[in-house]
Amino acid sequence: MTDAVVTTGEAPAMARAALYLRVSTPRQADHDLSIPDQRRQLEAYCLSRGWEVVAEFVEPGVSGTDDRRPAFQDMIDSAMEKPAAFDIIVVHSFSRFFRDQFQLEFYVRRLAKNGIRLTSITQDLGDDPM
Repeated sequence: MTDAVVTTGEAPAMARAALYLRVSTPRQADHDLSIPDQRRQLEAYCLSRGWEVVAEFVEPGVSGTDDRRPAFQDMIDSAMEKPAAFDIIVVHSFSRFFRDQFQLEFYVRRLAKNGIRLTSITQDLGDDPM
């Protein structure tokens, strides 16, 4: 995965953020990086940057290997509206958004065409196209 694939520029100072929270299994939801843990970390990240959380999309116990995820599709639909309801989608890690690198790239490019940026609070890949 290249940096250019995942980042699409800097988010505005007063960005409207959508949070995407996902765990794959009930065990993850209960013991590993739970939905409440992700929410707390993502909200703190947004607060520290002055971003307003305007939407939240939650996918408990759903695999990130394909796009047949109801909350994911709702989020993409909202992002494709003109004007979009938010400026940036914030995830804990890019694997929460999509496990497949090519699908990740497809959606990042699709979002970028409508001015939406995807960012992870744990994976800073920068804006360098290389």
